Amino acid sequence: MNLVAESLGFATLVGGWLVLLFALGLAMKSAPWHKVRNDRPAQNVWLGMTLIVFLVWQFSAQIAEGISFHFLLMTMMTLMFGWQFALFGAWLALIGLAFYLPTGWEAIGINALFMALLPIFVTEVFVKISERYLEQNFFVYVFFNGFLAAGVASVLALTTGGLLMWVNDVYSLAVLKQVFFPFIPLMAIPEGFVNGMLMAALIVLKPNWISSFHDRTHISGK
Repeated sequence: MNLVAESLGFATLVGGWLVLLFALGLAMKSAPWHKVRNDRPAQNVWLGMTLIVFLVWQFSAQIAEGISFHFLLMTMMTLMFGWQFALFGAWLALIGLAFYLPTGWEAIGINALFMALLPIFVTEVFVKISERYLEQNFFVYVFFNGFLAAGVASVLALTTGGLLMWVNDVYSLAVLKQVFFPFIPLMAIPEGFVNGMLMAALIVLKPNWISSFHDRTHISGK
């Protein structure tokens, strides 16, 4: 879903931009630039995935005015490129959306907060948990880091979006309970399935595109 600036309060819009700028600053400082600086194929893959995210975020299923659903794909972006480049891609996608959708430039920050930053954070947490407590193999990677992480991220992101609409008086809590919150689990399952299946396909076809997957760790000797 994409929140529209006109329906949001000043504090929400400013707060979203402050969080986004802080996160972008951290990402710029910590991103492994040496891995992509002279790697044109890697740059093209990242740009291609960013374009796909932009296109996916344009098309959504609308169930009421101002309430719509679409895939996030942030778990896949995070697993492929790391949280920094996933955030850069989401930021560019949101800038592009500001040209094509009536969300407004002011809403880029708050949309990035729950559509990108929250799913990226959830995915990073799942990856750390799997590395520390679970056996490293193909199935754990796909089902835990891909399917489950994406599903949980979708639930938290959409719930946050719903709460933001409530806090900003876009819709009352009673209306959201009727036309928004019940659909969140129905989106979480396909979100997890799509991310998990795409990661499985990439592991088979293009494992070199996935920065967080390593044959020696997840496949060799398993």
